[in-house]
Amino acid sequence: MMPAEELRREILRRYNRDPHEWHVLAGRDQKGYYDVVVVHGSDTWLIKEQMINPLHSVGFGVKDNLIDQPFGKTQLPHYTFGLRPLSRQHVENVTNALKTGQNLTGLISNILKTTPVASNEIESHMALQGPIIHGSRAIHAISENQAELDRKLRIELEKLLYRRYSNTVAPYL
Repeated sequence: MMPAEELRREILRRYNRDPHEWHVLAGRDQKGYYDVVVVHGSDTWLIKEQMINPLHSVGFGVKDNLIDQPFGKTQLPHYTFGLRPLSRQHVENVTNALKTGQNLTGLISNILKTTPVASNEIESHMALQGPIIHGSRAIHAISENQAELDRKLRIELEKLLYRRYSNTVAPYL
């Protein structure tokens, strides 16, 4: 188990080396903590965290391997997660669609069909990040067998919150 911040740095390093075939699922658990699952090949990172303020979150996570999990490519979203630079034409098309009230689905789908790139390869002023698939119980989307791991992550997060950020746990006591 590692601090979520360290895992995010590891994920970014790995993404920048190989920005292809990433998937991100996010959701909230029954206590309102954020669950994030990042999948690349057979590697998966499970992160549980709590927002302390809009610019800071704390949490814990683990790196796991999907080889022994009943989770296959058929369960992954069609489009892969990644950073996709937006050309001036992309930005103009999205801006015009927003002004005229057009549906953005086709425009976004076309952008998502482009190949994701590493963060240091982006030369344009704007980029699309995603998609991030949102749903409840993101960790359980990987496997119901992750219930024990989810419990351990929640316990460690709650210990940290009580110890360092008690005002976020019980602000009215």
